[in-house]
Amino acid sequence: MGQDEDTIEHGFRRLFLGRSALILEDEAEVAELIAAALDRAGFGRVDVVGSGLAAVERAAADPFDILILDRQTPELDGLGALGRIRGEGGRSNRAPALFLSALGSERHRIEGLAGGGDDYAVKPLSEIELLARLAALLRRREWDGAPSSDTILACGPLRIDTGAMTASLCGQPLDLTAREFSILSLLARNIGLPVTRSMLWSTCWSTYNFVPANFANTIDVHVSRLRRKLDAAGGELPAELNPLIVAVRSQGLMLRRLDGNG
Repeated sequence: MGQDEDTIEHGFRRLFLGRSALILEDEAEVAELIAAALDRAGFGRVDVVGSGLAAVERAAADPFDILILDRQTPELDGLGALGRIRGEGGRSNRAPALFLSALGSERHRIEGLAGGGDDYAVKPLSEIELLARLAALLRRREWDGAPSSDTILACGPLRIDTGAMTASLCGQPLDLTAREFSILSLLARNIGLPVTRSMLWSTCWSTYNFVPANFANTIDVHVSRLRRKLDAAGGELPAELNPLIVAVRSQGLMLRRLDGNG
């Protein structure tokens, strides 16, 4: 494992350490794979249930930091289970929820998100993308819990004002397009951790109701332009931080930490 992979693994463990997850999955082999991935990533407690009713009961009784829900489960499907978890005010009713399902049509995705899901992914999903999506949900929940007037993302000399849609690096304003600002904001919310291109597309191109075959190339073009703007403003940064946005082999794109904690 290279230095970047070591840093990413450390970042995941730091974020996930001691967290708890509830997995609703009736296929034992799939549930075991997901649970093992979370355990390796640092989760302190991972509970697995095979039916929607069991998920509702467990979520009402115990607090969980995140929910991972299949759509097709006996007694009560994942969508119905989440509706009851959200509506009954149990101990996990505010936990972010990721739907992980073989049902991948646009209608199914819309149903999941409209039904209270915070993210929707289609099986099969690689371990690194699963962890990256969970990290994004947990970080988003931390930001959502901050005072609404606090719209500043800051890491060392990088400052992003999500309310005013402005950004600066080393005191130099960045002249960004709306798409570039959206990409930089998503990377900054997950600083030091990889963000997959599919996550970038679903967040920064959210108005599109389809994923073109060349979506990765489209993302890379925008990221290349963003890199050039960051490089121009970050001339005072140490050489080892160049470029600020790096491609992590087979995992996605990552914004380097600028506060010395990475």
